[in-house]
Amino acid sequence: MIILVGTIFIFYLGGVLYLCFRWAAAWRLLRQEAARPTLDAEGADWPTMEVVIPVKDEEAHLATCVRSVLSQDYPNLSVIVVNDRSTDRTPEVIAELQAEFPRLRRMDITELPGGLYGKPHALSRAGTELSAEIVVFVDSDFELAPHCLKTLVHDLRRRRLDWLAVMGKPQLQKFWERLLVPMLGAITYAWYDPRKIEDPKWDNAIGSGFLVVRREAYQAIGGHGAVVRAYDEDSEIMRIAKRAGHAISYVLAPELFTLRMYGTLRRTVHGISRTFVGGLKTLPRFLATINAINFVSLLPIGILFLLGIAAWKGWAIPWESAWLTLAVLHLIASTGLAYVIYGGAGDYRRFAFIHPLAAAMLIGICIRAARELSRREPIQWRGTSY
Repeated sequence: MIILVGTIFIFYLGGVLYLCFRWAAAWRLLRQEAARPTLDAEGADWPTMEVVIPVKDEEAHLATCVRSVLSQDYPNLSVIVVNDRSTDRTPEVIAELQAEFPRLRRMDITELPGGLYGKPHALSRAGTELSAEIVVFVDSDFELAPHCLKTLVHDLRRRRLDWLAVMGKPQLQKFWERLLVPMLGAITYAWYDPRKIEDPKWDNAIGSGFLVVRREAYQAIGGHGAVVRAYDEDSEIMRIAKRAGHAISYVLAPELFTLRMYGTLRRTVHGISRTFVGGLKTLPRFLATINAINFVSLLPIGILFLLGIAAWKGWAIPWESAWLTLAVLHLIASTGLAYVIYGGAGDYRRFAFIHPLAAAMLIGICIRAARELSRREPIQWRGTSY
């Protein structure tokens, strides 16, 4: 019995030490200023650029996004809005924007062939009309800072990249968004470390709703035509580019643009479930994720609870003081990690003290997503069943 308890204790100690290591890694990642794009080339000869904005039922956010793009301090810029079967006032909003900005171009997608996904299909159609040296794909719920595109193109050229995926600052307006989205980001970066994406020895990659790419590189892999059957097309196109030998990178640049998230609890749960399905892909990864979330946030509370029950019942537990000390240190370390994560997403550090609630909810969402994956249930997104 002593040997079994000792073995479990040693493994638990190792897990807590690894958690501390991850805490330090998260701290370094969120403060890795050198990886963020900088602008110091105001007099540069800027290449021509086309910005492609895919939209479906985005009447509430589209005008803000388009105006932020057309207000850039970047010369030689044109914008294409791809209207993918919208059923709200999106077409009317586009028409109003075209009256205000004559250089704004529009493409309408009226049908989706069977077996294809809406957004990559729409972008593949737009890809056939691209002619600029640099192409930027921007989701319609983003709002760009005035110097955003210059900064990213400067970074692309300075580092001799072909592709650059960028993550900005999420706008978390509701309680559940602020509780769950930062933890979702931590899970994503635990599986896909942004610092390894540039390494050709590491085969994987992630993308984002903001991609900057050289047109020649984009067309060399077939553009979005290569990912029209991919659920996570932003990441899949980056993986294909990396395997083709292109130079790619992923950067965190919260100062360059903001992105709207889900809003209500229902939309937040649905959006996170969709992200889990597209990002984890396999049941073993789901199982590993569930176990990791449980270990980081819930296990120390469970151990402290069991120690309390044992003390109340008068049960003798080997190394009780050591277990108590380690569980308390574990809880401190996990709360410290959550403090860094929530602080990195914005001024939400107070949510670190209820991170076990976020962990329990994310485990539930993860189980739900794994069930959908195993049963091959259709995924509903923006009025389309996939």
